[in-house]
Amino acid sequence: HRQHSPLGPFRLRSLAGAMTSMFRAPRAQDLVTDEDVKTWVLAAMDATMPALLKECREVLLFAMQEHKKVLAEQTVIMRRTLEEQSAQMIRTLEVQGRTVSRLIAFGGLSGICSALWKDLEGDRKAQYSLAVGYGLGSPPAGEIGQGVESS
Repeated sequence: HRQHSPLGPFRLRSLAGAMTSMFRAPRAQDLVTDEDVKTWVLAAMDATMPALLKECREVLLFAMQEHKKVLAEQTVIMRRTLEEQSAQMIRTLEVQGRTVSRLIAFGGLSGICSALWKDLEGDRKAQYSLAVGYGLGSPPAGEIGQGVESS
């Protein structure tokens, strides 16, 4: 069963409203002004600024030291990479130089062989000997020039 108040529900609401209006606290805006807030904030900043600056300085110094370590490591790695690349470039240039020298020599030998081939025209045996010698890399001894008229 529900119990009913002898005063009734209407009476309880009126009493609660009356008590609330009697004990109403003043609003914070009425007690604290914008100037008070500004003063408190400035005082807090003045009080904490030395500690804040010290902590900021410590954090920045630590960050700079770590950055210096990272830069030193990266410099060593980059220097090693450049040295390896330079060594590889030197090897590549050496190979290319040898290749170009061989191509020049081959061109010169081809020119000489062509001139000799024309000079040996009509002497098939000498021409074949020249071709075999050119193909093997050395002319057969005593074969080149036989049967060629001297000019």
